Amino acid sequence: MNRQRAAEEGVELKLYRAALELFSTKGFHNTGIREIGSQAGVSSSVLYHYLGSKEEALRELVADGLNRHAEASEAAVASVGEPEEKLAALVAVHVLVPVQHPTMSSLLQQESSFHEWPAELGALRKRTQDLWSEILDTGKAAGVFDFGSTVVTRSGLIRSMTLVNQWYRPEGEIGLEQLVTEYRDFAFGAVRAKRGRRYLRAAQLARPTVGEILDIVRDAHLGAWW
Repeated sequence: MNRQRAAEEGVELKLYRAALELFSTKGFHNTGIREIGSQAGVSSSVLYHYLGSKEEALRELVADGLNRHAEASEAAVASVGEPEEKLAALVAVHVLVPVQHPTMSSLLQQESSFHEWPAELGALRKRTQDLWSEILDTGKAAGVFDFGSTVVTRSGLIRSMTLVNQWYRPEGEIGLEQLVTEYRDFAFGAVRAKRGRRYLRAAQLARPTVGEILDIVRDAHLGAWW
């Protein structure tokens, strides 16, 4: 029985691996369910036993990716206290996740443009968006941030960071420390972050360090096969 279950899990994993690869490279709409089976080396009769539709595969993949991203964001924010530290923590998560998991991030970037999704997927994305809004509004109320629309600021910052996997290469001249620091400075500039009367730079923060957030991201993605 255990051997049979292991074999079944092996087939499912092959199918989801194939679906993620095809969705992230060709796009969801340009991928057919039979193509997923072919990529996984699974016959049509076996394919439909494990996967009813390509929409089913997409829902499972997106839910796992969004949930782990939200968990990392919440843990990172909870690890520090001040609004500017919390913003720095969120920025680091949104830069590090695409760098650490580029294939899943490519899929989630596509998902963000889809509008007809089950409520549970929308709730997962909103979970992270609400966290951003809360931190931005708290910092603004405390006089640490100064910006106009929360929605515009939040959307602009998130979008700029989630696209980092499209151009960043770990073997390039920019290391993770510099990458996160420069995005933090970009975010602080966008919200005109201040300490006292002086504009804030990322280098002035003792915490959260990039290493601390990287550990949080890794913990949130333990067991993720992608």
